[in-house]
Amino acid sequence: MKTVHLGHHFFGAGNLGDDFILAGFLGALATADKQVALTCCVPHPRPPLARRFPAVQWREYTPETRQRGVEACDVWLGLGGTPFQCEVSPWFADHLAQEEAWCAAAKKPMFFLGIGGQDPRAYESPALRRVADRAEMIWTRDAGTAQALAAFVPVRRLRPAADLAHLFFSVFPPPPAAPGRAAAVLNFDYRGWPGLEGAVRALSALPTRERIWLAQESRALPGAEQWLYSQLSPAARQGWSLRLPDQPGEPLAQVLAGWPSAEWLLTSRYHATLAGAWAGSRATVIAVNDKLRSAAAECGYPSLPVGASEAEFGAALAAAAPPPPARLSARAESARAACAEFFAAAGI
Repeated sequence: MKTVHLGHHFFGAGNLGDDFILAGFLGALATADKQVALTCCVPHPRPPLARRFPAVQWREYTPETRQRGVEACDVWLGLGGTPFQCEVSPWFADHLAQEEAWCAAAKKPMFFLGIGGQDPRAYESPALRRVADRAEMIWTRDAGTAQALAAFVPVRRLRPAADLAHLFFSVFPPPPAAPGRAAAVLNFDYRGWPGLEGAVRALSALPTRERIWLAQESRALPGAEQWLYSQLSPAARQGWSLRLPDQPGEPLAQVLAGWPSAEWLLTSRYHATLAGAWAGSRATVIAVNDKLRSAAAECGYPSLPVGASEAEFGAALAAAAPPPPARLSARAESARAACAEFFAAAGI
């Protein structure tokens, strides 16, 4: 049995989107009847991860444990997420640079599956270019990331595919969008948003019976959902209900079953966009970065810049329509095909 070391370390941090990715991959392994040992080093609490994903051997995040994980594996896999980012912080680039050095020293093959890019500067980073050059194959979650990487990665080692969360949603779809419900799932990466109360007024002006302030991220990070909720004036917050669907360690299908899908959705979260699409929401995406522009285009949703006016948000929400199911099924099929290609390339 081969050992696949999951080299991305964001699992368990508190962002449900990351768990949707991993669940999609584990489902693809099970459907294809592939028997592998999976290891992963994370700097976050491991017991909840072990309860939710017992198929993975969760290990502590120390230089020694990380290096041993690389040296003991047959294949290193960068699974999902947005490795090509550096504008907000170099945290991911620094992590990957060290992983690449260990893989080079131990002569371990590197693959990336279902990954994306967030900002143009990341493709100019020498460290990230070295990581991409080391990879034997990269399956991106969107065509834009593949196009950007094609400037310095041979096309034969690139495949545009889809986010692996589509695989999970295709088996465990979120509840159907509730008529008359509006939801906001907002994140601005450690920054405030001057347009916050105008967008809230646009949502509140819809003919709603219920308004949900939904937190995909369980931590109250600056710029994330709970923090933004706390920034609302008492008048703007009136009528909104804060919801945190995640419970650490709870089975992910059970968590998603309680996801408050809404008829109208305003979001600047990648995976909330995908969940809204599978639920049949009429969503508008705030295009904070490249990955959100890509998510909007993938689902056929309108996207607006951060500086859009209250009137523009209102018009976009009123005009938004859910994507046809066939469109989403095609994304899930693309993600499934990418997993199958990875299994073949890695000899699993």
